[in-house]
Amino acid sequence: MRHISKLFFSATLATAILFSQPAAAETPRQGEIVVTAQKREQSLQDVSVSVTAVSGDMLVDNGINDVSRLDVMVPGLVFQQSGNDVRFSMRGAVTAQVEANDVSVAFYTDGLYRPRHAQALAGFIDIERVEVLRGPQGTLFGRNSYGGAINVISRKPEFEEFDYGGAFGLGSYDHLRGEGFVNMPLGQDAALRVTGVREIRDPVVQNITVGDRGGLKDANNYYVRGQLAYDLNDDLSMLFRAEHWKDNANGNGDFGYKPLGVPVNRATGQTDGLAGVLNGFIGRRTDCVGKPSACGRAGAGLDATAERVLADPYKISNDFSPLRDIEENTMAGEFTWRGLAFADVKLNLGYIDFKELRLADADLSSYASLVAGNAITSATTSQEIQLTSTHDGPLEWVAGLYFLQEDLSNAFLWMDIHSLVNNAPDPSVAPSYTWAPWLRQIRIDTRSHAAYTQGTWSVRDSLRLIGGLRYTYDTREWHVSRPQGAVNGAFAGDMSALRFNTPAPGGGGKSWNQLTWKAGLEWDLNIDAMSYFTASTGFLSGNVQGAFAAPRSYDERRVNAYEIGLKSTLLEGALRFNVAAYYNTYENLLATRFIPVGSTVLAQSDNAGSSDALGLEIEADWMPIEHLTLGLRAAFTRARYDRFIVTNQFRGGGQTIGGVGGLIRRDGGQVWGSPDLTLTLLGGYDFSLGEYGALTPGFSFYYSDDYIAFDRPYTFARQDSYTRTDLSLNWASTDGDWNAQAFVHNLEDEAVLLNATVFGGNLAVGSYAMPRTFGFRVGYRF
Repeated sequence: MRHISKLFFSATLATAILFSQPAAAETPRQGEIVVTAQKREQSLQDVSVSVTAVSGDMLVDNGINDVSRLDVMVPGLVFQQSGNDVRFSMRGAVTAQVEANDVSVAFYTDGLYRPRHAQALAGFIDIERVEVLRGPQGTLFGRNSYGGAINVISRKPEFEEFDYGGAFGLGSYDHLRGEGFVNMPLGQDAALRVTGVREIRDPVVQNITVGDRGGLKDANNYYVRGQLAYDLNDDLSMLFRAEHWKDNANGNGDFGYKPLGVPVNRATGQTDGLAGVLNGFIGRRTDCVGKPSACGRAGAGLDATAERVLADPYKISNDFSPLRDIEENTMAGEFTWRGLAFADVKLNLGYIDFKELRLADADLSSYASLVAGNAITSATTSQEIQLTSTHDGPLEWVAGLYFLQEDLSNAFLWMDIHSLVNNAPDPSVAPSYTWAPWLRQIRIDTRSHAAYTQGTWSVRDSLRLIGGLRYTYDTREWHVSRPQGAVNGAFAGDMSALRFNTPAPGGGGKSWNQLTWKAGLEWDLNIDAMSYFTASTGFLSGNVQGAFAAPRSYDERRVNAYEIGLKSTLLEGALRFNVAAYYNTYENLLATRFIPVGSTVLAQSDNAGSSDALGLEIEADWMPIEHLTLGLRAAFTRARYDRFIVTNQFRGGGQTIGGVGGLIRRDGGQVWGSPDLTLTLLGGYDFSLGEYGALTPGFSFYYSDDYIAFDRPYTFARQDSYTRTDLSLNWASTDGDWNAQAFVHNLEDEAVLLNATVFGGNLAVGSYAMPRTFGFRVGYRF
């Protein structure tokens, strides 16, 4: 904490020196950014919250089409992905669990909470801005955003004039993307806006066994959004929104797509993730005779002579062509009534129906042996009524009631294709396509009720006090069922033989309630700078562990957070400079424990310990001369486990703790997915071409320290420090109607490990970010 304090003091001192001159009277050159981070429209520089706002134009200029590249623009945000599940890390808060669990960094679109991990994969289209709030948002945001919140805000219908636009892009791996919108006024008081996108791309990960139909990291999706805005009168406004998203791409594998090998300690002959060396083979080898633990058991490449792991992180050898089908439908309504003298009333209603089916090669080899995946359905309903003060006076406040209901079902799927002889498929026997008899589906019904309020009281013109409370009462009920009838003879992807309608032991329920709060103060140093201090809390409810091994619940996670920050506009408005230092403590963190079932392992979550994180974040945008823009995003993070014990998945390397063997103590270790330093440098210069418009070359340079990509400190899970450079050349016509862009992303062609895990058979598996890509985009009024 001492080092962070020194850095923050130095940054504050430098700012104070710059403020020693009288404030300039001319209009600042940095444009105002409006955000809704505190549930009302405010200038970014007036909000005592660490929030980054990325405008829709910035997203387009930097080629950011989805959440996977937001880390370039947001200090401290780390994007991770295991299979098709998106995980974010921020300020030491990590989404360490998937499937039926809650996310640690919450994801919203237009204020609607999206509870499932894969829902964040939908691309950005016709976006007003993306707001990323760092730290717990335990008072104003539904579901108590434990580690932070990402809110994607779409462009709304406009009443003034008919408008339309579109764009077409092409790039590497035969990438094609077409997008467009139409805005239609319907009289003076109504307007309709329709937006759509269609995107396809060949697989980035090549499957050398079955070709492109079995490759991964492809694209095949479309998305349509319709919005109808209607002002009934001066006091009542309504906005109705309908969305449909369909994604049939092969995706990114199940929980990881790239086999890395089996770590073996050469001295002991045992599998060992801490001291072992990846042997480069999947399955058994001839030198495993008498040492079966050295090369694993059935379930990870089943050839008796083994199959060599491909060195290229973007090449695999799978016999099974993956199946992935995502469909999401959203209906939402926003109603604003300004009829009260002291407050505006806003009602938000939403319904989201989400379905995801995914099946992938479970043995990750060229042998027709095993298939695994998940069938997930989620129906989410939310209602929120909110009052926002409008009267003049020293007190500004927001208050509301929030309700969310999610009916979730999740089934882990496992299919045997061939029977096994001597740990290898028997080619003399026809494929059986048999669903495993131990399959179970868990259904979790979640109900969340909350009441909240937050206010700011002006003690005097330059000093304001902040206070907020939220009471949350969550209940979960779970039921376990197994399939009824035959489970044989089905083809992979045919779910007709699986009807999870036979009750099985393992039902139950539990409730959690918590009072979270926020307190702080804001102090205006002068007209161009505001400092603040806040203390706050947040929590995430507990949940059920899973449908196997007698399901039981784990406890809620809690966080205490302290932050001191500075928002400033310097150099006569040419420099926007924001800095924040924080200290967070986390309790009841989750870790994944693995349960052997047949030839695979099943993952369940459980409380494993605590951690703390302290850091400094800097965000600066500077216009030193006309036409030149520069940017800086930096995050210094020290996230360490305080007390954290996890199970060891390998034969060697574990410890005996409290009489229990096979454990790993992580006390003092780096929290996974939390590099000590991330840094982005941004720049662009507008060259005037006269009547031919303007040409803007731009760049972003991203640096990340090394980090662990798993909650266990295995050697294969370490990502070394790396850089990623993106270059672009943007052209805009004089009237602004036409634009074009050429770009290259990840110029270094760095293979970045996003996540690592362990499959059955002691096989280390990883997921990697995109390699170098390039492309071209042309747009009209878009």
